[in-house]
Amino acid sequence: MKSFPAAAALTVALAVALSGCGSDTTTGTAAPSVETVASTAKVAARDENPAGPNPTIASYIADNDISETQVNRGDPGSPVIELPIPDGWAPAGDDTPEWAYGAIIYTGPEAADYTPSIVALLSKLTGPVDPQAIIDLAPGELQNLPGWSAMNDGEESALGEYPAYQLGGTWNSDGVTKMVAQKTVVIPGPDAVYVLQLNADALEVQMGLIGPATITIDAETTISF
Repeated sequence: MKSFPAAAALTVALAVALSGCGSDTTTGTAAPSVETVASTAKVAARDENPAGPNPTIASYIADNDISETQVNRGDPGSPVIELPIPDGWAPAGDDTPEWAYGAIIYTGPEAADYTPSIVALLSKLTGPVDPQAIIDLAPGELQNLPGWSAMNDGEESALGEYPAYQLGGTWNSDGVTKMVAQKTVVIPGPDAVYVLQLNADALEVQMGLIGPATITIDAETTISF
């Protein structure tokens, strides 16, 4: 998808299969200790479209003359996506990236030195969009991350009644091993195809904080027009 100034966190109501964490409802060095990684930003920045050999949703958009528009909450005609706030998490407030549809951050003591986050991005695609192609290309972004190591094979799933793809793994961010989990949801609308991505970001050692949150998000998120 479009390379908005990004957070390592965010592509979508994330029920990601992280070694048994997450669920389906019918929308990338040795790991440092938390204490060794200081972060002043609540939502850690990274390139959302890292260069690499794997085709991505972004390359599909560019190659097929498709127009992509960022969608903000309340934009006319866009889907209304209600994301729950899991226990121990809070809205990111002023730390929400300007391009994000929404973001939450973990507020427990484990976040003292690095803050886990889940960020939602919603895009409107107009033109010759093949919804299945979006699903098929969804894993490419994470697979292109430096040092990417998948924690599962990735799988097609759903968020509510909408088709989705979910994948999780670890990657190398300037020598620090981070965990990222991403769920990409395709939402056909009356005038366009909307793509929701939820991205979860944490240090590898904080992985246990992400699973329960993604289960809540997957179970309680609603999408409507």
